[in-house]
Amino acid sequence: MPTRASWRAVLPWLAASRLIIVIIGVIGVVTFLNQRTLDVGGSLGLSLKATWLKWDVEYYERIAVHGYAYQLADLKGQAAAGFFPLYPLLMGVLLHAVPFASFFWVGTIASNLMTMAALALAVEHLVDGPEQARRFLLVMVASAGSFYLSIPYTESLFLLLVVVVIVLTRRRRWLWAAAFAGLAATTRVQGLALLAVPVIACRIDDGLPLAARFRRIALMIVVFSIPFGIYLWHLALVQGSAEAFIERQALWDNPWPYPFKSVVGLLEHPRWLSGWLHGGFWSVYVVLLMRYWKRMPLGEALFCAGALLISTQQDTFHGIYRYVTPLVPLAIGVAEDRPEWRQPIVVGNLLFAVIMILAFVTWNRLAV
Repeated sequence: MPTRASWRAVLPWLAASRLIIVIIGVIGVVTFLNQRTLDVGGSLGLSLKATWLKWDVEYYERIAVHGYAYQLADLKGQAAAGFFPLYPLLMGVLLHAVPFASFFWVGTIASNLMTMAALALAVEHLVDGPEQARRFLLVMVASAGSFYLSIPYTESLFLLLVVVVIVLTRRRRWLWAAAFAGLAATTRVQGLALLAVPVIACRIDDGLPLAARFRRIALMIVVFSIPFGIYLWHLALVQGSAEAFIERQALWDNPWPYPFKSVVGLLEHPRWLSGWLHGGFWSVYVVLLMRYWKRMPLGEALFCAGALLISTQQDTFHGIYRYVTPLVPLAIGVAEDRPEWRQPIVVGNLLFAVIMILAFVTWNRLAV
């Protein structure tokens, strides 16, 4: 568990960055055209709920309140299968505990608390000394997708699970790490790559006989598969297909996703400037992974590589900036890097963050 010093280190960074994000969101709503209503939001910018309850938040609320079997004759009911269950399931439990509260406020409070816990755990166990902790926190709160960590999206929960898996793995508690990796796989599709962290650590640990390592790896795979298997079984039961989370991608003009589909999309649609913008952001993190590859534990490097690969399964690179936010090993690598590398990454993320926040709050497709 994090110490009080870790909580105290995180709180000012998180509070200050959230305040700045809220201010940018207000400016976006009161200044720029809403792409759905075709007018300026005006006083709506002063309402956090009106500003931030957009895009996937609507689906997470639908699943939290009604589940995956709700109004399947409606396209939104079918599309719900494309969203992973752990975050809305957790929010549904909290809503039952506090039925007087709205999904938005329950999700917002929970997301901020999970983000704070994740950062405190990382500061306590994954970075060395107050100076590196300061740089790590700067990299995290300044990331372009950081605002997703404080609204009812999956990023906060996924970040927490990533940190927990890495901490448990470094303590050689591989089975527990695999169990939490399985939960991460029911939070975001990139969580499927997280199993590499404990599996590779176990495989290369010379403190155990080879046969014992393989037995533990087999058990880890079984434990990891249980949550995801339950999810697929439930989809087959209520949506008619265990592959519904893939099949429903067609509702977003992304039938049958596959790795590097985003690259193919750039070649097929070379005039999509937003695709090149997000693709460039992805390329920066590929370069960073190559730069830090030998400095990271192998399993953590493979997790980041797998997550970046999985993130290319759409017909465009949109959303990449939020998918890389929970990649903690890369954030640690940036924090440890020389200023001539670290500072441009931070500044670039800040500029990208402002653009994406403004796009998000005005329903501009550039954001997603």
